[in-house]
Amino acid sequence: MKGRRFFVLFMYSLGYMGISIFTQTAVKWYQYYYTPPAFNTQGLKILVPIGLIGFSMIVARIFDGVSDPIVAYYSDKLRSRWGRRIPFVLFGSPVLFLSFIMIWFPPVEHESILNFVYLTFVLSLFFVAFTAVVAPYLALIPEITKSAGERITLTMMQGITQILGVMVAEAGSGILIRIFNFKVMGIILGSFAFVTLMLTPLFVKEEPVKEEDMPTVSMFASIKMTFSNKDFIYYLTAITALWFGLNTLTIAMPYITEVLLKIPAENSGFMIAGAFVVAVFFSFFVPKLSLAYGKKKVFMVFSAFFALILGLTGLFGTVFSKTLSIVIILLAGIPLSVFFVIPNAMIADIAELDGIKVGQRREGMFFGAQGFVVKVVMGISSLVTPLLFRAFGYSAESPLGLMLCGPLAGVLILLSLVVFRNYSISEKELEKKG
Repeated sequence: MKGRRFFVLFMYSLGYMGISIFTQTAVKWYQYYYTPPAFNTQGLKILVPIGLIGFSMIVARIFDGVSDPIVAYYSDKLRSRWGRRIPFVLFGSPVLFLSFIMIWFPPVEHESILNFVYLTFVLSLFFVAFTAVVAPYLALIPEITKSAGERITLTMMQGITQILGVMVAEAGSGILIRIFNFKVMGIILGSFAFVTLMLTPLFVKEEPVKEEDMPTVSMFASIKMTFSNKDFIYYLTAITALWFGLNTLTIAMPYITEVLLKIPAENSGFMIAGAFVVAVFFSFFVPKLSLAYGKKKVFMVFSAFFALILGLTGLFGTVFSKTLSIVIILLAGIPLSVFFVIPNAMIADIAELDGIKVGQRREGMFFGAQGFVVKVVMGISSLVTPLLFRAFGYSAESPLGLMLCGPLAGVLILLSLVVFRNYSISEKELEKKG
């Protein structure tokens, strides 16, 4: 890969750092900020009734999910001097930035239905803007890579920058909250994330798409074609289960840290950041493993490993000591390195082969359809997690709700792998048809 081309792909990959900072920070802290435990080191007060907080996220995810196929369809068909994808990143990023800041500025500083309505609106705006930016951004992958090796290298760079973004969100948010407060944290991290996203429209130039390769079908026909792709369905089953598990762990970690491990909730960020340090190290081995054994096998093995780790979180503070619990969280970085590299390459493979088969370039719709399903599932996770807390408890006296989150998510991942076994795309097929 030539120096200039590597530089452009690297600038593009840095956008994923901003994406992960936005989403990881929002998902990690929104529930804790609006419904903190009775004892917390920040002196926070409950702003939204615990029974309603999950509904804010699921409503937001529904709006987000509905916007996915719409954004995907129009990003596939858009004709502009900047290309099909870049305009969405360029004009959607400012809205994403402003809505992220708004999360940390509730209208009243006490428990109120007004805060619930406000949070529901702001989260909906945030995730719709997130979709408008991220789906077209990811759809650039099969367009700007020229070979399978280049594609897995790019997704490795994306995986590393995504991990670095999560580390900034996890550790950086805790540090900024401790030094300042949630509001200042939101402004600082939001500004940094916005700058990294704007590197894509600044440095990436889209290649023009031939007129005969432009989609001609309607939006609903394109959606139907996408969900008729069997390999896409097999892939989607596994990836949604993984996101359910990761989202559940993200929401539960501040509570697990403070209630089960009996250390300040802000330290959960340092533990997650430590796991991502491990993930960065192992990310460099993922391309070689994928080329040697195939993406499917590597994905299945490490998904099962992640399911095991999720199951073990149910024993934190009881069977496992604080030190051993921290070690287990650090080991999660190994499967996460695969999780952050391989999926984007797989969906790009699926979209490329589909384009060859049907004669229409619909990369955006595949990433958009994935986004729709993943975000609805994450919304369900955001609803299920607080309901588990409410039904079984999330206090030191009654911690069963916290202890159930990880094991239930782990079982779901293992069940999804039974379906994913039917995934049929191989590296040999890609080389032959490419």
